[in-house]
Order: sequence, then C-alpha cells, then structure tokens
Amino acid sequence: MKRKLSTTFISHLLLGLIIFTACDDGDVAVQSFDFEDQPLSYCDSDQSILFYVRNSSGTEAVLADLTVNLNNLLNPGILNYDLAGNTNNATYRIFDDSAGPEYFCSAIPPTSPNVVEQFTAISGRAELLVVVSKDDLDGVLTDDELPLDQDTDGDGLFDYIDFDDDGDNVPTAFELDVFNADGDNNPLTNPLDTDQDGIPNYLDPDDDGDGILTIDEDLNADLDPTNDFTDPSAGPDYLNAAVALNSLQPLYREHTYQVVSSIDLTLLDLVLTAAGQEVIKEVLFMGSLPNFLTTTVTQTPIRD
Repeated sequence: MKRKLSTTFISHLLLGLIIFTACDDGDVAVQSFDFEDQPLSYCDSDQSILFYVRNSSGTEAVLADLTVNLNNLLNPGILNYDLAGNTNNATYRIFDDSAGPEYFCSAIPPTSPNVVEQFTAISGRAELLVVVSKDDLDGVLTDDELPLDQDTDGDGLFDYIDFDDDGDNVPTAFELDVFNADGDNNPLTNPLDTDQDGIPNYLDPDDDGDGILTIDEDLNADLDPTNDFTDPSAGPDYLNAAVALNSLQPLYREHTYQVVSSIDLTLLDLVLTAAGQEVIKEVLFMGSLPNFLTTTVTQTPIRD
C-alpha cells in the first residue's frame, strides 16, 4: 500500500519534524530528517559537485549532485537546477551507522556504513544563491576606493578591481606609502607624490609633472616605465622631471583581480520517493559555503 508522508517546511523549527516511514514487517522506523545547524560539505569532480549535509549523528544525509559551471559563480545572483534528471539529482539516505566525509568523497564508496533506505528526488529544484566579492589586491582596501563605480583612468575597470588605478602601467601597490616611514603600516598615509601637486602617484597619470604621461616614458616599450633610466643616478625617467622623452605606448599591461564567491544552497518543492513512500519538502535549506570559489580574472584594458 502506498503511504504518502508530507513534511512542509514553514520555519527552521519544522526541520525537526519527525517522519514516520512504514516498513514491510509492520514495524515503524522513526527518522528525524533534522539537518538544522549542520554544516554543508561538498566533493567535486570534473563533471559535477556533490553537496551533502548530514544530521548530527551522521546516520542520515541529503545529497545534491549538481552540474555547476564555475564561470557562472563569478557574478552574484541566483542559479537554478532542475532535479530528478541525469544531470542534477538529489537523494535522502538513511545509514546503519555514521557516514563520514570519506564515504561521500571516495571514488568507490566504502562498504560500511550500509544504506538502509534511499529516497530519490522525482521533482524539485536546487537554488544556489551566489554572493561575490572582488578585489584587485593593490594594497588599497575596497572601502577606500569608493564609490564602487569610480574608474580613475577610464579603462573600463573600476578602481577597486583595477590594480593600476591611474592607468600609467605602474601598479598602484608601487605608488603608495611604500617606505612606511611613520610606521603605521597604512599605505594611504603618505602615498608617493613625486611632483608634489597634491595628487598621489597612484592617481596621477604624470607622476613627475614633466608634461609626458608616465605610461609614455617607456623607451624600451615593455609596458613597464619603472625600468627606463636615462640618468640612473636620478631614478627612472617617469620620476625624473629633468627627462621628458615621449615614447607613445598604445597598450596597457595585463590586469588581474581576485573573485571570491560564497554560496547558499536550498532545495525547493522537493519530492522524494522510495518503495511506494513519498517525502515532500517545500523548502530545505542545506547550508552555506563561504569562500566556496576563489579565482583570478585576467583582463587587458584597451587604451583609447
């Protein structure tokens, strides 16, 4: 006889709702289906990512095997995956003993613990909420590069993801308070200002004020003005106002910035079945994974 068991998630309190499943011998097995406050874990492979959460004893687990394109995690938003297919699926497993991470992440699952019962999703969807932070790691905190849409050099990269804010092909990190003479370890306290015009070098396209843009004081054309010396005793040409040699450079150097993605995983409208039984969860929050993906984006702006 088919017995329908429905648990509706209204709040976190209902995660502790007991599910009764009928056994063939007439006994009643009691399962908690309680994953509240349990950490979300994952195993990845070339094809998919297996997310799983266990109950406190490790004898129950919900698994979601999703084919995730990591490029879709580089921008904030919500990603949806239909379940119950060959590509994405979800299961609820009951074990005869505690199942550790090695059970889920082994290429060949160990023989113990045994799966007592498995419910498989026939419908539902997985929702990934993606939260993204970006940083150019140039030594200036994002909060000090406000507003976020500020683009000092107009190269199409906002300052907080532009490791060369003024577009002079000298990285911002080389133009801050690099000497730290005051000992406060604050790179913005006394940033370099070679021409003393009140504009720090990291925001000044002509650092020495000689009328030639720093990016164009690059006689060897290697996109690095710091290694061009007409008078080595006076330093590089871009910091020497006595040298004003113009070598027009049409290119910016390659830029990189870091992207860190955090995710929340929720299963919605989930219907799980096993041997004529059915478990329904309208909402099952599986958990969060802060800093799930850290990657470096490479981009070369075009100089107008």
